[in-house]
Amino acid sequence: MRTRLLPVLILALMLASCTVVPQPTPTVTPDVFPKQPEPARPRIAGQFSGLATDELVTLNIRTPSGQRAVWGTRRGNTSWESVVTAASGADYIVTAEAEGYVSQPISYTIRLSGDTAYVVRDGQVSNEEAVRLDFHFISKK
Repeated sequence: MRTRLLPVLILALMLASCTVVPQPTPTVTPDVFPKQPEPARPRIAGQFSGLATDELVTLNIRTPSGQRAVWGTRRGNTSWESVVTAASGADYIVTAEAEGYVSQPISYTIRLSGDTAYVVRDGQVSNEEAVRLDFHFISKK
């Protein structure tokens, strides 16, 4: 019996030493490059007022040559804000339009300097940040 047990024991030891342990396969992870965050500055802002109801207001930010840089819409007497980047230059004209209304003032001129937008008055850049560009609407009727 001992003679039979010895070959079985040797065979078991040989099999145990030859057992292959599977190695984990590395997972290929593609390179994903993070997107640049949306710019947060230079920020401009203001208020719409004088509208009778929930009228649609279109805000336009254009270069002095008339090229539209940014635009958006809002409804009613509300606050607004936008970010303007220097992609089209340093100076911009900001207007707001609502059908059947005239805005006062008609427009604002702003100049970007670094990450700040300043109001331009009488052709001179003021030290006033462009965060109170309010448009009051008067009915054309």
